[in-house]
Amino acid sequence: MTPPRISAALAQAPAGWESSLTGRFLEALLAAYHDETVRYAVLRNYERWPEHFGKDVDLVVAANDMALAERIIQRVADTFGLYVTVRRKRSSHVTYYLVAPIESQEAGIILDLRPDVVHHGLVYLPGPVVLGSRRRHADGYYIPSPAIESLAILLHTVIDTGEIRASYRARLAELGVSDPVELLAAATFAVGGRLAAELVRCLEAGEPERALPLRGRLVRACARRRPQTLVRWLGARAGAVADRVRGWVRPSGHIVILVGPDGSGKTTSAELLCQRFAETRIPVSAVYLGAQAPLLPTRRLSQQIRKRLSTAPKVKVVKDVTRRQRLRGLVHIMADKWLRYIVYVRPRLARGEVVVLDRYFYDLRTFPHPLIKRPWVEALVMRLIPEPALAFCLVADPALITARKNELTVAETERQIACYRGLSRWVRNFREMPADGDRTAVIDRMAELVLALYTSHRSPERV
Repeated sequence: MTPPRISAALAQAPAGWESSLTGRFLEALLAAYHDETVRYAVLRNYERWPEHFGKDVDLVVAANDMALAERIIQRVADTFGLYVTVRRKRSSHVTYYLVAPIESQEAGIILDLRPDVVHHGLVYLPGPVVLGSRRRHADGYYIPSPAIESLAILLHTVIDTGEIRASYRARLAELGVSDPVELLAAATFAVGGRLAAELVRCLEAGEPERALPLRGRLVRACARRRPQTLVRWLGARAGAVADRVRGWVRPSGHIVILVGPDGSGKTTSAELLCQRFAETRIPVSAVYLGAQAPLLPTRRLSQQIRKRLSTAPKVKVVKDVTRRQRLRGLVHIMADKWLRYIVYVRPRLARGEVVVLDRYFYDLRTFPHPLIKRPWVEALVMRLIPEPALAFCLVADPALITARKNELTVAETERQIACYRGLSRWVRNFREMPADGDRTAVIDRMAELVLALYTSHRSPERV
């Protein structure tokens, strides 16, 4: 797709901007900001552009221009064919994660917009101070003055990170104290005259670590000078606790399940699907929920007892349609699955992850007992099981699947495929996937559906 019109200010940008998706997107975005008079400044790390854009792009945007800035992001992202996700933090930050299509193999772009420089809602450097000092970079975008950038980095390391990282130390040494008058005036406005003088002395001496013990005094000074931010900070902390509780009650993550008979490729597909998202910032992880990895102590004990009491050489049993099992064993297996779901799956869902489950509770549909086939039992069980956001059923010719592991007869494989296909009546996002075709194409299709699921729940329209 053709990017938006590049303004004259960025027309002479270095060729390096065109070498990456992030560079091309930022070139178009900042040109649009310039054309539509959005007041902004790139807060830090711009000195490594366009060779390295870092993990994210921090922008300070005038409060009155935030809505326009967000609309421009969405418009430019649509032009580049990017999926748009947004997270609105209680601290007034707005974080956009722009996800590239899976086939592009790009990591995506993170934009962090804020009207002020804050720590959990506590403003320690007001946005007007940053924007009032901004100047044009040689490549056409706006950045803070060296004095304000030094102050922003120093306050960030002291209040936010609590340590002086090597990259920040090098940048502070590079910036120096080119305008001590501007630096002192801005620091005085932010934290008061006495602390401002101490911060300036730390920078002049080239020893920013001397400012680390001042963290408590700096936070209290910011709260005293802007009491309304203290209320915002308390609200943000209380809201964070409420968000964690809400995350357990109504998790923001998504369950993606892979079902099918033994030999259909569930484990391999789960691993490959997670690998597709390894280079992105979308949290995708796999969990095995089959019966062979028990967590329930009684299940482990029963398996160990059977192994020790068995004196005959182990013979691989091929399961057939004529086999029957006791319900007691099914209850034991389901109890173990629920324990593993609570221990391994639920915490990941609360953190907003996409959890790919190799097997699921729906395996009970294939349990060889007449009671399981009764309609009222099926209806009751299906309503008790958490419905997945996506269900992939791997199917192929039963003879082909059987030949891969020789754990089932062809007839039993065919019966299990029919049982899993019956899930389409109960699961809304049920998809059949070929287990005998081009695996790369199948994983690509799965990844596209997972990506669409993740981004649709975090789009600007829904957040």
